[in-house]
Amino acid sequence: MNIAGSGSLPGGEYNDAINISGSGKIMGNVSCTGFTASGSGTVNGDLRCQGNVKISGNGSIKGNLDAVEVAISGSGKVQGELACEKCSVSGMAHAGSFMTNSLHSSGMLSSDGDITAEDAVFHGAVSAGGLINAEKLEIVFDANSKAASVGGSSIRIRRKGIAASLFSRLIGRKSFARMQVEESIEGDVIDVEYVTADSVVGKSVKIGPGCKIGTVIYAETVEVSPEAEVGTCLSQSIG
Repeated sequence: MNIAGSGSLPGGEYNDAINISGSGKIMGNVSCTGFTASGSGTVNGDLRCQGNVKISGNGSIKGNLDAVEVAISGSGKVQGELACEKCSVSGMAHAGSFMTNSLHSSGMLSSDGDITAEDAVFHGAVSAGGLINAEKLEIVFDANSKAASVGGSSIRIRRKGIAASLFSRLIGRKSFARMQVEESIEGDVIDVEYVTADSVVGKSVKIGPGCKIGTVIYAETVEVSPEAEVGTCLSQSIG
């Protein structure tokens, strides 16, 4: 099913892919084999896709999005939960929550609630109203980022270097960006810099420059940069 120009389709089950190359609307919940929006596409309900969803223009899902793979290179907004096996973002993406196995973002990704993945890599900026949780988590930010809390097995949070910061200033991003974690960062191996958090709890913990941490609790090893601020550092068995 194709919408080229301006048009709409009723909701329902389609044993076909839906392609929007102009300005198109789906009027209700829809199920299809594939979905592509290279113009402006809106689904006024849930989108369930048996295959892949590709948004290279402006896509808006008023409900939940469930697909095998989601790729966003433009601007994508999902009011409900975005659930898929693999999600890649090179533009801007927002959802009520993210649930995926593999999540890679090189733009701006934000969530009203939790972001959950097995493997998650963020280059750019990330904002979560809830928990960012991944077995393997890497965040390399060049704009202010935040989360209520962070959890995982291997956690690495970095700020982009000087060259990237100079570029960020040219495109209007803040060159002295930080990541704000309202509550705790908890994991097995933790390596962070330019992060503010109430507490960091892990087996092996490295607190890098620019960090402001209230309490650090470690089970095995700890390293604290002289350019970091830590209120209390405790050695404690972690179950």
